[in-house]
Amino acid sequence: MVHALPRLDFIDRRKPSMALSVYWNLSTTAAPDRRRAEWGEGERAWVPARDAGSRRLQINHYDYLTQVARAAELTGFDGLVIPDEPEGEEPWIVTGTLLRETRRLRLVTAIAPGSASGVYHAKMASSVQRFSNDRQAWLIDGPRGLAAGDPVAPQDSAARTGELLTLAEGIWGDGPFDQEGQHFIVEKGGLGGLVRGRRRPPVWLRQSEGPGADLLVHAGVLLLDAAVSIDALADLVGDARRANPSLRIAASLPLLTRADERDVAVEAAYLDPGPSTLVGTYEAVTAKLRDLAAAGLDIAVLSAADQIREVHIAGEQIIGRLRAAAVAA
Repeated sequence: MVHALPRLDFIDRRKPSMALSVYWNLSTTAAPDRRRAEWGEGERAWVPARDAGSRRLQINHYDYLTQVARAAELTGFDGLVIPDEPEGEEPWIVTGTLLRETRRLRLVTAIAPGSASGVYHAKMASSVQRFSNDRQAWLIDGPRGLAAGDPVAPQDSAARTGELLTLAEGIWGDGPFDQEGQHFIVEKGGLGGLVRGRRRPPVWLRQSEGPGADLLVHAGVLLLDAAVSIDALADLVGDARRANPSLRIAASLPLLTRADERDVAVEAAYLDPGPSTLVGTYEAVTAKLRDLAAAGLDIAVLSAADQIREVHIAGEQIIGRLRAAAVAA
């Protein structure tokens, strides 16, 4: 017997009000020293032994992504951001796979507006929301260029995004919904029973795309994908929330943290982290995240190359400290 899962709001209101939500940016690009592990011939050291029937058992790249997702869920992350990378897996496929493997995580799926019709994106979302109990959100990406089959020029990207978001809102119901735009056309549309009682995916927009007030009113989250100082963050939060008072602010934050300063220095010398990377001991990184939260940050989207190891470190050492500090505040 299959039991219905309890409804989970996209924002967990049970947490203390000052708690920072923490997501992991799940890179889906296979490491250069590893094939994606499609079914095929050829021995690889990391392939398990053959089974009793002499059929090859092979670890697929999706098994690795599943391990990262499960580790994130077990160690207290709130969700995953699944980007659309040039050599990565298709975000929709990864989303469907990982929603079956997790029970609590919110999954933010990168959406390329030019990859399909707006109605098709909305219908896929309706299926995902039904099967996952409303755990998906959308991260709207900019134009991909002709190499990806996307002919829209950068200056037209905002107009297309606006049309897509208007379409998604209009079609998420019984209809009839009509739209005649430059990029999307709908006549008497509506998803009807497919979306009845289901939450329309909250929308994340990238700050690097320069969304104006006309787009921010459709959004639930603004993602800062470049380094920003505490002072600049406070100003940016104020400007964004004048357009949409309920807007939440997220930031992409690469992570390098270890137990003591010596280990941090060794890792930093080897990895050469960029200016936006959170570098420091567990206590120092936790303090920096608390400072960012005090300046208006709502969601930290952490990332690192060695994903399984760093997810465990961040979950066990950083998230635990953040939650404890929020409860004590």
